[in-house]
Formats: sequence, C-alpha cells, structure tokens
Amino acid sequence: MEINKNYPPPIVVHDLYKKYKKGNVLANNNISLQVNQGEILGLLGANGAGKTTLVRQITTEVIPTSGSIKVFGIDVVKNPTEAKSLMGILPQEQKPYDRYTVYHLMRIFGKMRGLSSADAKFRADELTDYLYLSEYRNTLVSNLSGGLRRRLLIGIASLAKPKLFLLDEPTTALDPKSRRDVWNILKDYKNQGSTLVLTTHYMEEAEALCDRVGIMRNGKLFAIDTVQNLKTRLGYKYKLSYRLNSTENIEKTIYGAEDSELLYKIRNMNVSNYAVSETTLEDVYLAITDSLLNPE
Repeated sequence: MEINKNYPPPIVVHDLYKKYKKGNVLANNNISLQVNQGEILGLLGANGAGKTTLVRQITTEVIPTSGSIKVFGIDVVKNPTEAKSLMGILPQEQKPYDRYTVYHLMRIFGKMRGLSSADAKFRADELTDYLYLSEYRNTLVSNLSGGLRRRLLIGIASLAKPKLFLLDEPTTALDPKSRRDVWNILKDYKNQGSTLVLTTHYMEEAEALCDRVGIMRNGKLFAIDTVQNLKTRLGYKYKLSYRLNSTENIEKTIYGAEDSELLYKIRNMNVSNYAVSETTLEDVYLAITDSLLNPE
C-alpha cells in the first residue's frame, strides 16, 4: 500500500472513552491524538494505565464507549474489516501455534490475509530470509526461543506489507540481544516508510526507537511529545543528585531547566558531594506519574 503526502494521517483518535461495565472501570478517559506518517510513537505507562485498551480499540478488537478512531481516514467502528486490513498487528499475548512449522504458519497467515497461494509462498520465503529465520523454517514453533518467536510474529504482521504497525509490548520477556534484534527490525520498517505505534515498559526502548512518546496514567494521556521536548517543556532538562553532610546517608535529587539553576539552589546547603547530569526519559516519566508535575 503506497501512501502519498495528501493521504489522511495513519491514526486520528478524538475524544476517546472506554468504560468497562464490569468493575465500572474507565480504561480510557478523553484521549485525543494523531499519529504522523512515518513516525514511531511509543505509549508508556504502568500496567492498567490504558495502553493496551487504546491499542485494542485502534485494531478493532474493542469497541469504544464514545469518541472516534480513524485509520488512514477510515472509521474503525463503522468499517472495521477495511480498517484492520491496513494494519500489521502484534498482540501482547502469544497464541499457541506450536504444532506448525515456521514456514507453514507464515503461508497459512498469508492466505488468511488474502494472498494467493503463490504470493503467500513468496512472502513466506522473503520474510523468513529478511528476519533471519531461514534456518528455522522447518522448525516447530514450540521449539523456538522467545526472541525467534517474536521475530516470527513480526513476520506474520508484515505479510500483507502494511504501512501501519500496532505492537503491544513487542520485546517483553526477551533477553537483551533479542530485544535489540527486534529494535533493528522496527527501525528498518520505519526507514522503509512504515508508521509504528508500540506500547512498552522499557524507557531505554522508547528513547532508542521512538520519535515521540505518550505517557499514560489511569486511562489518561498526560503528555505526548519528543523526549527532548518533554524534558524542556516540563522544566526537567537537568537533574542534580546530592548528599548532605548529616547522619542520614540519603541521596536526594532536584530538577531544573539549567544546570546553573540547580547549583544555585544548593549553594547554601551543607552538601558533601553532588553530580549534575541531563535527565532521562525515566526521570520525566516518574515525575509525571508520581504527580510531581502538573502537565497541561
């Protein structure tokens, strides 16, 4: 699917609410956002923040209570089949496809996505090679490591060459090397012009991959911007960690827009040692989710 400059944005969410009757839970509360063509957007938040609910509404698995979601201009509630056909989806849960081989499973899903037998075979060959799965093509899925299984699921999501990927916790429970293998694949997809939305618990992952980050808590989207803009907009570009000359050996941290501002704050304190550094995404995330800030 080719996307030109005049095509509608990959995702537009407007005034989205999702309330589950069971437990009277408001899982998404007045969420509005736009995902831009060719970017990687990361959604950060603790368990129960509403990330997965948001993704599952975009992928048509859950119907919103109110509000609207459009994928390339197509309403996902009114036209779910058409909207879903434009997406490559990697769910958080890994379904038990253990009795199939890697190659067989790829071909099955290719046909399920509407490819002819010949095209499904071609794409299975192409993707097993691209994802470094060729030597495992006749291996049962049950015998794959977590990293190899994740690569396979990314391949399945890629079969119809979608220009939009929704990935829910794509590297959960993977070892560091497997995580970076997945990162490289996702970066490559972005470089080929795809748009990606992913949820993650890993700050390092969001900083390494994402053009913009959205921070969620209690069903609300509290902030969405580039990592650098979040730091400067919230006044948290620098942090100063210090210890006081006292019986309490406790490290304390203060934040500010300039390092000179922080040094000024401790000028009259009885400080034993200190260190100034740039804030990380984790610092900004913790500040917001701990209600130390009141973002707009």
